[in-house]
Amino acid sequence: PPILDRVPQQQRGGLIALVVEDHYVNVVTERGKTLVLMRLADAMRETGSVPGLQVHRSHWVARAAVVRAHRSDGKVLLQLSNGMWLPVSRSYLPAAKRADLI
Repeated sequence: PPILDRVPQQQRGGLIALVVEDHYVNVVTERGKTLVLMRLADAMRETGSVPGLQVHRSHWVARAAVVRAHRSDGKVLLQLSNGMWLPVSRSYLPAAKRADLI
């Protein structure tokens, strides 16, 4: 996907997630993380053909990277293949259910 052109060669690998940090997007791959100065909406457009979805105003996940979902105290968390846990906000919950992530 085009987003990986913004990542150093040694960090390029399968796309796992996009995570917002201040004005940056942390591009998370199988080989690590790289901060890129851009908006999440622009980064999501650059994921190309990688199937995924936004699960929070600050998080996008690749569908293949989701290992399991966990519910606790009314909150839903997704565990990713690299061990990260990301929240699913209530407004994105229906889309996550339709995508069979939950």
